[in-house]
Amino acid sequence: MHKLHPAIKAIIQQDEKFLVIKQEFFGKTVWDLPGGKVDYGESPYETLTREVMEEIHLSVKIIKPLGLFWFFRCDDDQVVCMTFLCTANNYDIDLTKNPADENIVEYRWVTKNEFLSDEYKVAHNSIKKLFTLL
Repeated sequence: MHKLHPAIKAIIQQDEKFLVIKQEFFGKTVWDLPGGKVDYGESPYETLTREVMEEIHLSVKIIKPLGLFWFFRCDDDQVVCMTFLCTANNYDIDLTKNPADENIVEYRWVTKNEFLSDEYKVAHNSIKKLFTLL
């Protein structure tokens, strides 16, 4: 039986660029946004701040909700991601303090047009459609 997983993701903006992370999971390497699955009893805001801190050791300020994207995992479970536009007090990203071991191998600050290019392989094109709204 397939499951649906709600997740919260951050589109972190610094000037005219946005943070994307390169992640390896289920034998694939894709570009994604920091964030993750909602724990039972947790608000979306709590999820976002916790997950971003766990993954990239960054404290974010939530500006506004932006929209949804989704993808299917290799086990055919579906993940639906609510995204929020965010900023940070500082932008000192640290991938070495990742207690959840999210297999994040790289990060980049990119413009919207750079991310929309074919250079950035994603789990599902819905994430790129979301970026067209920025």
